[in-house]
Amino acid sequence: MLKNILAIVFCSVFGFCDVISIDDFKADVYSKFSKGLAKKIELNLDIIGRDVEENNAYVLDGLNVVIGSFYAEDLLTSAGKEKLKETLKKYTAKKHAVDIDEVLIRSLKIVNDLELDEIIEAIKSRNLCGYSTSNGDTEIRRQNETTISPKFKNSNQRPIDLNSIDEF
Repeated sequence: MLKNILAIVFCSVFGFCDVISIDDFKADVYSKFSKGLAKKIELNLDIIGRDVEENNAYVLDGLNVVIGSFYAEDLLTSAGKEKLKETLKKYTAKKHAVDIDEVLIRSLKIVNDLELDEIIEAIKSRNLCGYSTSNGDTEIRRQNETTISPKFKNSNQRPIDLNSIDEF
């Protein structure tokens, strides 16, 4: 009997609610471990509440503000996701007077967009800019150093004498 009453109350409460689906929401959030660098996250969620369709802009504003206060690594934990849900509900209720009953996260992931600087740092950290010597050591090439292929060691190529050119 109690279950039937709860089911009727649940259906009547959520029967008057709106649902908005937010697909492919992207934001930049800071990382705890990458000093000063932002990570891109992608989020898909459903928001259930009274008049959320009419207040879609306020809900998105609240999501943008709230998600920016989290670290990327915290959002990947279950505690971080629950805190995101609660903070979004409280923020939109207090700031915009929008009542959100439920936030359902369908997916949340960090998007790996490698920046050119990150790629260069990874190459330098793995010492991929050098070449091996006969001793097994790795020497780093200088930018103005000429690389001579071993195939051309015995060729008869000589540099051009620029003084021998009349109109130079």
